[in-house]
Amino acid sequence: MPSFAALGSLREDEWRQLIAFCHRTQLAIPFAVRCHGRLPAWVADVFNQNLTNNAERWQRTKLAHRQAGGAFEAAGLEFVTLKGFTHAPSFVSDPRLRAQFDLDLLFPREQLPMALDVALGLGYEPLGGGDRHPVDHLPTLIRRTGWEWRGDHFDPELPLSLELHFRLWDGGTEGFAVPGVEEFWERRQRRSIEDLEFTSLAVIDLPGYASAHVLRHLLRGDPRPSHIYEIASFLEHNSDGEFWRIWRESHDQPLRRVEAICFAIAHQWFGCRLPAVAQDETEQLPEPVRAWLTAYAHTPVVNLFHPAKDELWLHLSLLDPDYSRFAILRRRLMPLKLPGPVDAVLLPDHVIDWRVRLRSAWRYLAFLSSRTWCHAQALVPTLWSGAAWGWSRLNLSSEFWSFFVASAYYDFGFFIFFLLYNLYLLKLGYNEAFLGLVSGCMLAGSVAGSVPSGIVIQRLGLRASMIACFTIIPFLAVILTLGLPAPLLLGCAFLYGAVSVMWAVVMSPAVAELTNAQNRSAGFGIICSSGIGIGILGGAVGGRLPGWMARLAPGTSVVAQYRAALWVGCATVLLGLVSSLKLRSRAPLLPVRESRLLRRPPPEVIYFLAAAAVWNLGTGVFNPFFSAFFERLQMPVERIGLVFSLSQLGQALAILAAPLVFRATGLIRGISRMQLLSAAALACLAVSGGQGTAALAYGAYMVIQNMSEPGMFNYLMDSVPEKQRSGVSALYFLVASTMQAIAAGISGLLLRRFGYPPVLLLAALLCAIAGVLIRLLLAKRTPVALAADAA
Repeated sequence: MPSFAALGSLREDEWRQLIAFCHRTQLAIPFAVRCHGRLPAWVADVFNQNLTNNAERWQRTKLAHRQAGGAFEAAGLEFVTLKGFTHAPSFVSDPRLRAQFDLDLLFPREQLPMALDVALGLGYEPLGGGDRHPVDHLPTLIRRTGWEWRGDHFDPELPLSLELHFRLWDGGTEGFAVPGVEEFWERRQRRSIEDLEFTSLAVIDLPGYASAHVLRHLLRGDPRPSHIYEIASFLEHNSDGEFWRIWRESHDQPLRRVEAICFAIAHQWFGCRLPAVAQDETEQLPEPVRAWLTAYAHTPVVNLFHPAKDELWLHLSLLDPDYSRFAILRRRLMPLKLPGPVDAVLLPDHVIDWRVRLRSAWRYLAFLSSRTWCHAQALVPTLWSGAAWGWSRLNLSSEFWSFFVASAYYDFGFFIFFLLYNLYLLKLGYNEAFLGLVSGCMLAGSVAGSVPSGIVIQRLGLRASMIACFTIIPFLAVILTLGLPAPLLLGCAFLYGAVSVMWAVVMSPAVAELTNAQNRSAGFGIICSSGIGIGILGGAVGGRLPGWMARLAPGTSVVAQYRAALWVGCATVLLGLVSSLKLRSRAPLLPVRESRLLRRPPPEVIYFLAAAAVWNLGTGVFNPFFSAFFERLQMPVERIGLVFSLSQLGQALAILAAPLVFRATGLIRGISRMQLLSAAALACLAVSGGQGTAALAYGAYMVIQNMSEPGMFNYLMDSVPEKQRSGVSALYFLVASTMQAIAAGISGLLLRRFGYPPVLLLAALLCAIAGVLIRLLLAKRTPVALAADAA
C-alpha cells in the first residue's frame, strides 16, 4: 500500500492507474478501508460504489451457498466450505470487505460423482475448455445466466461459479508433498456468520490452507496480492500465544514450511507483525528458500509490469529429491496448455449467434496472442535470473577461481598449439603416418608418466604441482617446434607426453579438493565447459595467428610463421603461473604414507575403466587428426580455426546442460547415451561429402563427446574415498593414454592406406561398443565409497 503522504501528490491520471491496479490485484476494498477519509471525492466515490456492490454480492453469495448447500445436504453429502467468507473474521473483519467470485466446496473423493450430479441438477454445467492440467477440483461449474462482462469487478449480478474440490494439495503436480493437510477434514467445525451456517476448516487450519493456496498460485505464476494481504492481516491481528502453540503442534514441519514462506512474503510486502512462533518458523526455512525470499520475494508484483518467472527458482528449491526438474521447467518455460474461453461463457446457447461467435473468436485470439507474447517476453529475463540464481548458489571459493584462471591460460595456449601443430608438421613435409607416430609417442609418454605423476602430485601438493606444470610443460612444447630430426622429435614427443600428463592427473583431485559435496558437480562442469569455451577463442585466434605472423614479419617462410604462432601459445601457458602462486601453500593432496595408488580398485572402478578403455580407443582413432582431416578437404587454416571455435561453443553450452541431463537420466544411462550419439556423429562424418557437411558432423561429434566428461569425472571421483582420488585419476589417465596411443599409432597407418571414411566408421563402431559396455557393466552398480569432504 502506498503511504498516505504519497497519495496527496498524485495526479488524476495516476489516480486512475492506481484504481485500475487495485481492481486488477483485488486490493480495491482493503485500499478503500485503509485510506478512508484521505481520498479525493471522485476517487472515494469509486471505492464506495465498490463497497456497496460487494455488500450486495455478499447477500447473493449467502443465497447461492444456502441453495447449493441445502441440495448437497439433502443428498446426504458432507462437505467443507473453503476460502471466501470462511476467512472472516480471522483474515478479514467482515465478509462484505472481501471480494468473492466462486464457491469452493471440499468433498470426500468417493462422494464427488454424486456431488457433481447434484450440481448439474441445480443448473450448473462445466465451463467449456476446462483446465486440462491436474488441479485440486473438477472443472469449474457455471450457470449460463446471460451475464456479460461490463468492466465492473464488483458487479452484483456477476454469478458465482462452483468448484467441487477433492483434495487440498496436489503433490504430484507441484512436485513436493505437504503432509498434514489430509487431517484438516477430521478437524472441520461448524460455524456461522450472521444468518448463514456452514462447515469450514478449523480455525487452527485456516492459515495452513490459505498458505497452500497462495503458494500454489505463486508457483504457477498467478499469485493474488489480495490473498497475501489477508495473510498479513491475519498475522497482524493474531498474537495469541496459545493459538500459535497449538498451531505448531497440529501442523507437520513440511506444512509449517509452506506457511512460513507465505508469512515471510506477507511480512515483506505489507510490513505486518510476525508472532514469535511464526518468526521462528521463517528463520528455520531452508537456506535456498531464505535466499530466494531475500532476492525475489517481491517478484510476483514486479511481474505485473515486467514479465519474468523468478518463482521457478523457489519451486526447484522445494521439489522432492526424486521429482523431475525438467517437468517443472518445461511446464513453466514452454507452456503448451491453451487457455479456456474468455468471452460469452455465461450466455445460453440459444443467444449465441454468429456475431457472438465471431466476437468470442476474436477476443480469444487476442487473449491467446497476449499470453504468448507475455511468455515470450518473460523467457530471456527468466533465463538471466536463473543464471544469476545458479551462480549465487555455487558458493565456490576464491582458490577455486584462481585454479580456474590458471586452467584458462593453460587451455587457451595449448588449444592454439594443438590446432596448429599437426598443420606445422604437414608444412615440414610429414604425412599422416608420421603424425600418428608423434601422437602415439606423446600418448605413450602419458602412459609411462601417469603413475609417476600421481606419486609426484601426492608428494608436492596442489600448488607446487601446478607451478611445475606451468614451467616445464610449455618449455618441452617449444622444443617440439625446433625442427629436430625425426627420431629425436619422437623422443621429445614421448618426454612431453610423460610430463604433460601431470596436468591431466592433477585436474580432477584439484577440483575435488577446492569444492564440496554441494558444488562439486558444478565445479567439474565449470572447468570442463570453460575449457571448451576458451577453445572458441583459442580456435579463432589460432586459425589467424600464422597470418598475423606473416604481417609482422613479411617475407618469412610459412614454416617460420607457424613456428612463431606455436611459440605464442606456449608463452600464454606461462601466464598461468601468476594464478598458481595465489593458491595457498597447503599440505600434499595425500600424506605420503597414504600414497598407495589403488592396490585394490573397487569393482565399480574396474568396470568403468574397461568401458573407458574402449571409449578412448574409439575417440583416439580420429581426434589427433582432425586438423589434418580438414586440411585434406582443402579447407584454409582460418576456416579450420572457425570450425573448431564453433564446435567449442556448442560443447560449452552442452556441458553446462549436462548436469540437468544426468539428473534426468541418471549418470550411467546419460554417459551411455552420449557415447552412442557420438558414434552416430562419427558415422555421419565418415559419409560427409564436403566441407560444410563435414564441419556440421564434426561439431555434433565434439559437442556430444565432451558432454559426457563431467559425468565420467564425477562418477570416478565418487567411486573412491578422498585419499584415493589422485590414484584413481592417475589410473584413469593411464588407461586412457594407453588406448589413445595405440589408436593414434594404428590409425595413422590405416589412414595412409585406406583414407578417412573407413577409419572413421571403425571409430564409430568402437564408440558404440563403449556406450553399450558402460550400460551393461554399470547400470546396476552405484559407487560404494562416496567421496567425503575434507574436514
